[in-house]
Amino acid sequence: MSALLKQIADHYFLRGLFCQEVGLWEGKAGMSLFFFLLFRHTGNRWYEEFAGELLDDVCSSLSLHCPITFADGLCGIGWAIEFLKKEGFIEGDTNEILEEVDRQVMERDVRRIKDASLETGLAGIAAYVRSRLDSERQVTDYQPFDTEDLEELDIPCRKNVVEWMSDDYHISTLWQTLLPLLPATDTLSWQKGLLIINKNHG
Repeated sequence: MSALLKQIADHYFLRGLFCQEVGLWEGKAGMSLFFFLLFRHTGNRWYEEFAGELLDDVCSSLSLHCPITFADGLCGIGWAIEFLKKEGFIEGDTNEILEEVDRQVMERDVRRIKDASLETGLAGIAAYVRSRLDSERQVTDYQPFDTEDLEELDIPCRKNVVEWMSDDYHISTLWQTLLPLLPATDTLSWQKGLLIINKNHG
């Protein structure tokens, strides 16, 4: 592990649990991804345990008052949980954790959203829904969204050229898309650490 990655890890070991944000872009959900991937990179179990603590904090902090957005809200947190499941960092069925998130997403009238971006708009909602549809389930006939919900999402997606059922929105492909979007403004930011890890394994 590089000296810079160790510095980043040490920095968040001391401060990570005190972070007030829970989202993917700048909060504990994204930080948890960093430590899980750092564990895979180094084999250090301390990183895995700390990542699990951060994720537990995120799950216990999920609130109906959180925004629905991808960057700092429920869609990004839910997507991160599906990413961790796909990568083998967490086990079990994600339906129990994300059932309420699914409900909140489908209560939003997506046809009225004018913002088509991944960070705060329609593409972020579509990315979350796609991750849920692709998720492996213990109850194989369970579907988190019904046909009407999906049709209502598809209409504005087609209008805004959000090709959410294409390979671009497969969870692994989208991961590579979102990494450069993360706000890695500080040399010791975990976002910068994710870019370093990804470059080493790219």
